[in-house]
Amino acid sequence: MRRMLAINPLDNLKLYISSRPPLVVFMISVSAMAIAFLTLGYFFKIKEIKSPEMAEDWNTFLLRFNDLDLCVSENETLKHLTNDTTSPESTMTSGQTRVSTQSPQALEESGPVNISVTITLTLDPLRPFGGYSRNVTHLYSTILGHQIGLSGREAHEEINITFTLPAAWSADDCALHGHCEQVVFTACMTLTASPGVFPVTVQPPHCVPDTYSNATLWYKIFMTARDANTKYSQDYNPFWCYKGAIGKVYHALNPKLTVIVPDLLPLRDGDNNVLLCGYQGQTQQIASEQS
Repeated sequence: MRRMLAINPLDNLKLYISSRPPLVVFMISVSAMAIAFLTLGYFFKIKEIKSPEMAEDWNTFLLRFNDLDLCVSENETLKHLTNDTTSPESTMTSGQTRVSTQSPQALEESGPVNISVTITLTLDPLRPFGGYSRNVTHLYSTILGHQIGLSGREAHEEINITFTLPAAWSADDCALHGHCEQVVFTACMTLTASPGVFPVTVQPPHCVPDTYSNATLWYKIFMTARDANTKYSQDYNPFWCYKGAIGKVYHALNPKLTVIVPDLLPLRDGDNNVLLCGYQGQTQQIASEQS
């Protein structure tokens, strides 16, 4: 008797499924969809996911320069600049348009692009650094992509860096204090490289190098660059910047530059109730049609 009671519900279930296949398929489909949405909502809630098409934004790109050591040697030759040259910002603007609108193949053929952004630059003189007789307004250097951690083809791309100082840097301050002290500038950093080196996300606010410095006479000087791998390798040279000043770049994170995929909101209790009511209403409709 017990066996017959145990078999009857199973037979009844089979009979119910065989007599109402549309209802069963609908119930399974709605349940699977609800589980899928709940799972995705929970997953995106606990994780911030960057857009797969945007591997790097300008925050992470500019942070790469924080690991560089830049040496301004006392033995470098100062070069006089004229301040009537074409503004790199105009080249940057056209380059910005190309980065935003053209295809990757067109970007490769468009040539180098100039992009100028404000950055914090510290210059820490090492004794017996004595400064310069002329007012230094521009510092420049050349690095390769791998020195800031770029990979692939961009690792071998050349990146020219030019810092435009808001005020001249000279030996006058050194004479005033008896030695050269650390100075901190909010500099205009101009990067010149292939468009493929730069992120294609929202760019930071730009600065205009030609109008950034208040000095009347411009002089520029070359800096040698050392990346973190060289700094901590066995070939480290403690006299690398002897009688020079070490420059460091600092980028402050800008939340507006970080690109995040919008989170998918998980289903709330009200949404679950709406889904359940809709599910019950449709099941009742199908059941009435079957009967």
